[in-house]
Amino acid sequence: MSDPGRIEVTRDGGVVVVTIDRAARRNALPGPLWQELAAAFRALAGDAPRVVILTGRGGHFCAGMDLSFDNPLLVAIAQSVQAKDEAAVQATIRDLKAVMEAVRSVPCPVVAAIDGACLGGGLELALACDLRVAGDDARFSLPEARWGMVPDVGGTTRLCHLVGRARAADLILTGRTIDADAAASWGLVDRRCAAGGALEAARGVAAEIRRSAPIATKEALGVLRGIASAEDAAGFALETAAGARAVCAGEVMEGVMAFVSRRDPSWVSG
Repeated sequence: MSDPGRIEVTRDGGVVVVTIDRAARRNALPGPLWQELAAAFRALAGDAPRVVILTGRGGHFCAGMDLSFDNPLLVAIAQSVQAKDEAAVQATIRDLKAVMEAVRSVPCPVVAAIDGACLGGGLELALACDLRVAGDDARFSLPEARWGMVPDVGGTTRLCHLVGRARAADLILTGRTIDADAAASWGLVDRRCAAGGALEAARGVAAEIRRSAPIATKEALGVLRGIASAEDAAGFALETAAGARAVCAGEVMEGVMAFVSRRDPSWVSG
């Protein structure tokens, strides 16, 4: 892989910034980078920062899963589709869900600093965070259905709880992209800032959080996450099963080929 990217972790006092550094690909994540991201957050779980900020390099947050044919994760999914191995696909989905759970494992607030593209798995990463700060140029989409997939690593469940079933259905079923204005009005985004300023604005949110008492912050966050986890449990099982069925139906092969070829997909059942 010509540009594997990396995950950069920097500390400034009690604030840790985790940066997806693959700017040439709008920070799209190949298989190894998903795992590196999970490892970074698991390491932070025992590191006791006051706030973690998740962001991306080069003016974009994260364009989701890398759909390049040299992505080992995509190759593994294709092999599972050809073998009609639904159990293997479910295992892959659970592995990606574990990345989201690693984000949730850090016992301090996690703030997503979002400029530019926040798409697919990138939006699911943002949904796994506790707060989302977005620049005016941010754009949000869950285009998986256009590729023959389901937003199955938290996207359907967390988005539904956050913005409501109707708006979640709008975004997921159409695959359309919304801007920062719409995201803010829906409640998908918590804070707004000028284009390119999401990281600095997120640092401002972190400074506000740090003025609160550390133990009280941690305990309140535990309650908030506990409520969310109770709401999400059944949904996660449903979306994992749905995602595996959709992928094994084989539409994903046409969806990805169409995306890479910059053409409209030709669905057999269209």
